Amino acid sequence: MPWIEIELSPRSEWNEDGLEDWAQALGSFLSEKGTGLKPQIRMLPGYNVVQLGETGSGELILSSSERLVILEGLSLEGNVECDFARFAVRFARHMGAVGFRVSITNSAERNFWRKLGGVIKPDPVPLQGSIRRRMVTIKQLLKFSLLVTYEDEPVLCLEPITCNTHALGLVSLAQRRLEKMYGGSPLGFASRVAVHCPWVISREQWDDLLSFSRLQAFDLLEDLVNTSQEI
Repeated sequence: MPWIEIELSPRSEWNEDGLEDWAQALGSFLSEKGTGLKPQIRMLPGYNVVQLGETGSGELILSSSERLVILEGLSLEGNVECDFARFAVRFARHMGAVGFRVSITNSAERNFWRKLGGVIKPDPVPLQGSIRRRMVTIKQLLKFSLLVTYEDEPVLCLEPITCNTHALGLVSLAQRRLEKMYGGSPLGFASRVAVHCPWVISREQWDDLLSFSRLQAFDLLEDLVNTSQEI
């Protein structure tokens, strides 16, 4: 499915604390338009989903770590939908997003979003070959969220979580120290494909990326935690 992205100049830092207020504002907007839809928030590691209703009217995905707002499943069939689309872009800018991304299904929608500054993004292509360990690196995204890169391209977002058991592989000293700091429970990472990943990756490649980045990820996470405690 083709995607269009609007680069935004955010008016503030990422403001996830205001998400509920914005969901209420979206609900008020939809009620004023007579849609009867009531947005609901579903919170997941590193991102939130604002479902616009139960009638397939689309959803807003807020990727906190990437500071992106993604609109899926909304067909621009009339004035109400177009008004909502413009409102959603303003919402993203006020939330502190650096980009607004939307899926499109036809040329009319493409022209609409282009007028708002949208640029068509190429579809991801399959990543060929095996993952080379030396090309895998880790960077900070936002707060404690991390980014796995491959050949300097974004691939996976990592969010620290508590787990029932350790993942297979070595448990580093940094991981042990963090676990002791946070009560002794095993720590791991929830992972998802980065929005701007240029590739479609296989399950085997995904597992290799996680395996090759795990030690780096816990080293960086420990540094971030220690730095935050010094402030």
